[in-house]
Parts: sequence; structure tokens; C-alpha cells
Amino acid sequence: MSSSYGMQLGDRRIESPVWLAPMCGVGDRVFLEICRSIDPLSVLASEMVSANGLVNGGRHTTEMIDFENVAGPVMIQIFGHEESHLAKGCVMIEEAGADILSMNFGCPAKKIVKNCDGAALLRTPERIGELVSTCVRATRVPMVAKMRIGWDEQSRNYLAVARILEEAGAHAIAVHGRTREQGYSGEADWLAIKDIQKAVSIPVIGNGDIDSPETARKRLEQTGVAGIMVGRAAMGNPWMLQRIRHYLQHGELLPEPGVAERMAVAIRHVQALVDWRGERFGVVESRKHVAWYLGGIPHSAGLRKKVNQASTVAEMLALLREVAPVMAA
Repeated sequence: MSSSYGMQLGDRRIESPVWLAPMCGVGDRVFLEICRSIDPLSVLASEMVSANGLVNGGRHTTEMIDFENVAGPVMIQIFGHEESHLAKGCVMIEEAGADILSMNFGCPAKKIVKNCDGAALLRTPERIGELVSTCVRATRVPMVAKMRIGWDEQSRNYLAVARILEEAGAHAIAVHGRTREQGYSGEADWLAIKDIQKAVSIPVIGNGDIDSPETARKRLEQTGVAGIMVGRAAMGNPWMLQRIRHYLQHGELLPEPGVAERMAVAIRHVQALVDWRGERFGVVESRKHVAWYLGGIPHSAGLRKKVNQASTVAEMLALLREVAPVMAA
């Protein structure tokens, strides 16, 4: 990796500028294991975890921070607004072996913001500072704060929030270049991300619309950020992280995976989910992932409908082997 890439987070050196974005309903242990099997260096992120759920001992929530079989670096993200619960949750995540902690101040989902969590906290920047300061003092691993550029177009307070995060002790800031009001519509504002990069001295990781190795390099060069975060482009395409990192290092585009390779990994993904969650829940959970793996394959629309109706692992694997018969051998 070129010496111009990577970053220092506290006393930890992160060699790759490529980060998987935290994605709800996507970043579980199986998805991260699949990503890591393809790319040994990029930072992988869990889906965000509820501080209240961790402190209250919810079994499902506790499972969400178990990434024992995923080699580092792994970042686990937490959300909440109660100071004591966030601090206790961060300690639990650290004890679970996370390489990096992340606090979420950017999730736009209604069920999150209605509880004054996620992007709702952008409306009270001073409170964000208090929460980050408390959690940084409670833990020893690097802390990355994840934010958006504002609540809406009338309150794009990203520079103020970024400076507060730095003052509170965050080791890096990850910025999604949209407001909460935008959700995932429109285009990410990378000029705002560039402004943040200039305004703080800690590393900034840009997020939003990174859909190819070429786009990743363009945004890095345009903004001077230390890293880029890949979200939706990695769904059903765990090769994206490796392809971006290789392009940044060598200036060479690795080929897109062929259909047989995609189906082989999809089959492995389904089997791993079933082994973990059991057949009933594993198959249901695998449907969306399989639909993403099928994305872009000609004439796969009808197959995706069948995938959404599959109820057994045998049905699901038979459908995937229809796409690439060679895999049936």
C-alpha cells in the first residue's frame, strides 16, 4: 500500500484506506467473514449495536458483537443517547475484542431518530461532545465518530460537529455526505467532506456513493481524506473492498468476479448463515444477500422471485446452482 494511504488512530496504525461501512441488517459475523476471506486488510464494520440492548443483556444484541472468527481490523459501532449505557456498552465491545470502536451520529432511520439516537443528536452538538468524551475516557481502543453533514439543508452544521468531535477526543471522523433529511437520496456532498478534512487535524473517512475503484481514487484525490467507506456497493459484492484497495495500490483494475465465483461465494454465504442461525432463520436471512449476489446477472429477475420464496437450504442452493451449473459438481 502506498505510504500516502492509511492512517494513525491513537497508537494503532491502520494500513488500508478502505473501510466497510456499518450497515444495519448486513454487517453480521457471516458477512464480515466472507469479506475478510477476500480482503485481508480493509477495516470491516459491524452493523450498529444498541447500547441499551448490550447493557440489558439481550442475547441477540450480545451476539452482534461476537466477531471472534474475523481477523482484524474490525470496528464495532454503537448507538444510543444515555451516557452511562453508552460507556458501559463501549467497555463491553472493547472486552469482546474490537480493534476499533465507533459511535453513531448519522443513522437516519425513523425508529432510531424518534428515540433521540443516531442523526437526531446532530441537533444537539454539545451533547455529542459529552457522549464521545465519556466513552473515550472509558476505553482504550481508538474511537471513530460517524456523522452526517446535518439534520437538513437548513442546519448543515458539520464543521461545528466535527470540531466538537475532535475536541471530545475522537481519533477519527467518518462522514456520510448527506443530511438526515436526504436519507440515501440525491448525491453525497464530497465538498462538505473536504471542508471537514481541512477543519480538523484527526483523520477523516469519507462515505457516500463509492461504487467503484475509480470513484474511490477520485474522491481520495479530490478531498485529501485519509480513507473512504464503502456501503451499498459491497452488498452482494464483497470483492469491492479488495478491488478498490488493489487499484489504489497498483493502479490496476482487478476483473469483476465471474458468475461461477459469485455463486460459489453466495452458496458459502447461505450455508454459513444456516450453520449459525439454523435452517429456518438462516434461509430467511440469506434471501436478501442472494438477491444482491444475483444483481446484474442477465435474466435473473425471475430467479430472485423464487429466492424470496425459498424456505429450505436445499431449495436455495438448488436455485443458485441453476445459475452456475458447474457448481453442482
